[in-house]
Amino acid sequence: MNKVMKAIRGMDKQMGVILFLLVVITIVMALDNPYFLTVHNFTVMAEGFLFEGIMALAMTLVIVSGGIDISVGGVFPLAAILMALMLRSGLNYYLAMLIVLLVAALIGFINNELRRILKIHPMIVTMATLLTLRGLNLAITDGRVISRLPLGFIEMANKRFMGLSWPMLVYLVLAMVWFVLSKRQRSFLHVYFVGGNPASAALSGIRTENVYRMVYMLSSMLAAVAGILATMVYNSASSNFGQGIEMRVITAVAIGGASLTRGGIGSIEGTILGSLFLAMIYNAFIMSGVSAYYQDVFTGLMLVIAVVLRTQEKSNTDT
Repeated sequence: MNKVMKAIRGMDKQMGVILFLLVVITIVMALDNPYFLTVHNFTVMAEGFLFEGIMALAMTLVIVSGGIDISVGGVFPLAAILMALMLRSGLNYYLAMLIVLLVAALIGFINNELRRILKIHPMIVTMATLLTLRGLNLAITDGRVISRLPLGFIEMANKRFMGLSWPMLVYLVLAMVWFVLSKRQRSFLHVYFVGGNPASAALSGIRTENVYRMVYMLSSMLAAVAGILATMVYNSASSNFGQGIEMRVITAVAIGGASLTRGGIGSIEGTILGSLFLAMIYNAFIMSGVSAYYQDVFTGLMLVIAVVLRTQEKSNTDT
């Protein structure tokens, strides 16, 4: 218990650093380009990292539990493809969404069962799932883009509520729900105990396998939510959707303070700030005329830095 509370308190320092960097970036970019502080640009910035932001919420729980889920990079386009195909067949929008979410939940369930039965690291399991889904996505689409979706479904992306698009509203609602649950809901709190010390958590009566099953199923399901929204926003679906998205998601969680080397450390609010940080950096790249190819370079560097800082902090704590 003390270890968990200490880890949660430790989030404040890292989030303070992220907030400081966000302020610095905002000031520098505002001085260079006044458009940076406009409402329109902030909307573009947020919507540009919307799918990663949604997926990062559930990825936080996976990483806090001591695991990782790379397969979301395959679930995301698969959800979009299945959604597009069912819509073109004339199926009801909401029934199609439900089916996609159930398929995603099944993938998450299989990920966890393979981890449990084979006793191998979840990185290996989910990497195998990612490769399998990539092949499946190509086989289903034959490498082609699925378009000409029902107009009514596409128009949902343009609907506004208090100035917010429907996809953005979905993210904000999910972020608020995830934040509240992470502080109050017993199952979510159990994730910290299981990640911090699985053996002790089991001895205290926590059903650790139920926790693992929950986080992997939620991870796949939020990746599916992101895929459904992508279909809505882009009016199409493709096996190429979200190339490398799994690494951007993991990086956002790591920047937010979660540890990739041990469980029990991380927070939803940190992940939200990490997502905002990456969204702001990518937006700054675009406005400064920096090639989009350097985004992956930056993402890789930030992931390494986040892991190194967290590892050093662990060493200092242990000593």
